Amino acid sequence: MRRIIAACAVSCVCVLTVLSQVKGKAVKTAVAAGYGNAEAINETELKVYDYYLASDQLEGRNFPSRGYDTAALYIASHLAEWGLKPGGSTSGTDGPLQPYFMPIELVAKQIVPAESKASLSAPAPAGRGGFGGGGGGNGPGGGGNATAEPRTTNFEYGKDWSAGAGGGFGGGGRGGPPLEPYDVSGNLVFAGNGYVITKTKTYPYEGLDVHGKIIVVAGLPAELAALQQGGGGRGGRGGGRGGRGGANPQSPDDAGRGGANAQDQPAAGRGAGPGGAPANPLGENCTDFWSPEAYAAKNGALAVVTVASFQQLTAMTNPNAAGGGRGAGLNGPNFQVKKFQQAPTCPVAPSITAGVELTNALFQGEKLNGGQVFYATGSNTKQDSFELSARKKLSLHVAVHAEPGHGENVVGILEGSDPVLKNEFVVMSAHLDHIGLSAPLPNGHNVNNGADDDGSGSCGLLAIARAYAEGAAKGMRPKRTIVFLWNGGEEKGLLGSQYFAEFPPVDLGKVVADLNMDMIGRTKNANSVDPNATHVLVDPGEVLLIGPNISSNDLEETIEGVNNNYQKLKLNHFYDTTAPDDTHDNLGPQPRGQRVFYRSDHYNFAKMGIPIAFFTTGLHVDYHRPTDTPDKIDYKAMMQISKTVAAVGWDLANQNGRPKLKEKLPDDLLKDMKTVQTQGWGKLTPVLAPLPGEPQ
Repeated sequence: MRRIIAACAVSCVCVLTVLSQVKGKAVKTAVAAGYGNAEAINETELKVYDYYLASDQLEGRNFPSRGYDTAALYIASHLAEWGLKPGGSTSGTDGPLQPYFMPIELVAKQIVPAESKASLSAPAPAGRGGFGGGGGGNGPGGGGNATAEPRTTNFEYGKDWSAGAGGGFGGGGRGGPPLEPYDVSGNLVFAGNGYVITKTKTYPYEGLDVHGKIIVVAGLPAELAALQQGGGGRGGRGGGRGGRGGANPQSPDDAGRGGANAQDQPAAGRGAGPGGAPANPLGENCTDFWSPEAYAAKNGALAVVTVASFQQLTAMTNPNAAGGGRGAGLNGPNFQVKKFQQAPTCPVAPSITAGVELTNALFQGEKLNGGQVFYATGSNTKQDSFELSARKKLSLHVAVHAEPGHGENVVGILEGSDPVLKNEFVVMSAHLDHIGLSAPLPNGHNVNNGADDDGSGSCGLLAIARAYAEGAAKGMRPKRTIVFLWNGGEEKGLLGSQYFAEFPPVDLGKVVADLNMDMIGRTKNANSVDPNATHVLVDPGEVLLIGPNISSNDLEETIEGVNNNYQKLKLNHFYDTTAPDDTHDNLGPQPRGQRVFYRSDHYNFAKMGIPIAFFTTGLHVDYHRPTDTPDKIDYKAMMQISKTVAAVGWDLANQNGRPKLKEKLPDDLLKDMKTVQTQGWGKLTPVLAPLPGEPQ
């Protein structure tokens, strides 16, 4: 009897356990069903996608490159197979895949060294003076002969001088206007560091007439010198004053073009606008101060010659060493978006950087010799201004070659089901590019695979697109239209997302939100030890959420509600701020922290007044290195975050209302919002027909 009773008891327990499990599964299924087909996303597909996108054969997906084009074809082929509507070119396409591409016309402008000339007409020197020399002459520097007939000396491009105040070989970086050819010839004046600063009443041009002349400058104001020494001025002088050739001080693309220690610098944008770059302690150029180039343009000077710093001289002496092993030659020339090249709001004159021989010749026989000027530059000592000999004339001829190129965003669309709300959009985004090739590791590996950055986000977005397409085929279609957007050129300064926001194929006023994924594939484990104390990497089951606390409480409430009801991730708001405080973004670099809010593609949507949410698992030891490989990805974490984003997108697409922005927004964001409004971003624009060389 006892055995029978015991057996019945055990049987009852087993039945109750099974019923409980079935009930739990049913509840989970019911919850998941409330978010469309999000539950269809799985680890296996994510792994397949990422192993392809992060393969060596795609050569690091540099934008532009054949590897990037191949990645774009891979994405487009899946979208076409799943029946998603193309959101790219509507005319002139060849084959079924080009309609998914949003072509971006590119151009690379480079100095032609053999055709670029600098020559100085000056009295023949009577002795030696300059760097390390001090022969006699008319002035303390010695070496001038006032009665001698002028002679002309030619100087070699790359060895004796380079275009751009940043000392870069090629110039035309994002710190200034596009590089253009020019011819100038004129007398010279020396103006110390050349900065006019309102707050300190600094005016180095007292008594100088610069009109029709070439201004020679050396050194930086103390405030900019301190910023540069602290790591904020990686673009050379161009970073401090916006002259030709200076790179954006915190732009990620230096990693592909030769920026020293690029892997340790803030990624993405990574900047385009006041929010992404270090604050200039002098204020705003042409308002609070005038850089030498800006002053020159305003007052009719022909050009500016900057005496090279020690670092720039080193680059001239050994250009192959300047990039820390990441020479631009590995990834081709530095392409810019052709339609972005607008006249600057603060016009600047062309500029060059003078090396040793040219500096010596310029100051031969003057009040100061080349050595004195150079060493004063190194120590940032104030130098008095004066006119150089009227018998000296510098002639500059800069030849530029323009090489056309192409890139593309990939756009897929799932049309909404509601006859009214389908005219509104939820954008989900990731960036498809990475940083290309680099100097090889000891094992010979030289491909920056970008499995996490941003292979993970791109694969997550692809899985979401499949889930939505599959759901729609089963009758699960959201009320609003979904735009799946793979941006190109994020690593070059958020180029693809800027292009989408500046020349949108849909009405941005009807975009409800942008949900952006960038680096969602790495979590802490036994092998994730990182010596960089400023990096934050999450635990499994956690995600960094950036944007809602800054810009939209409504969006934050939506995300929290969906997450609490579905994947139940730990939402970490450590970077959801624009300024460090006791508990947010307080690990450095000082004084502004990582400023992650400004550093990925979502920010160009934020500048358009669109609520955004940025999902990431953080920075790690393999960031921007060839060791960012697919075998290190936490595919479970990728799946959980992708499901969460899919569910949030579904919820946003079916809400009666739409999330609103906060009444109080950060000053930097407001400034950028005003700038893009002034520049005319956001006007509905037909997508270009495929460009020459566009993949098909």
